[in-house]
Amino acid sequence: MVQVVEVGVPHAGPGLIRLAVRPSGLSTGEGRLRSGALRERVPAPLPFRTGLDAAGVVDEIGVDVPGVRIGDEVFGMTDSATRGANADLAVLVAWAPRPAAWT
Repeated sequence: MVQVVEVGVPHAGPGLIRLAVRPSGLSTGEGRLRSGALRERVPAPLPFRTGLDAAGVVDEIGVDVPGVRIGDEVFGMTDSATRGANADLAVLVAWAPRPAAWT
């Protein structure tokens, strides 16, 4: 069962950016983890935050992050240990500019 809950506001640490999330994904693997189907191979403590990938607008930049500005539209991924892309705000560890062809 997926539940919507309130969590603390994440902030971009050194080398990271925070994104105001527009779309985000929920992979089939995350669904299988949450269902317990992978319990033997990948024990996931509950509650389990979902969301590895997202797209949106950069709204906070950590120190030592070149080549990105507040307001840039990007897509990318969160840290696999913390996840959390299925939220209003997410911290990304890897990202790229949104291609102009993407709506």
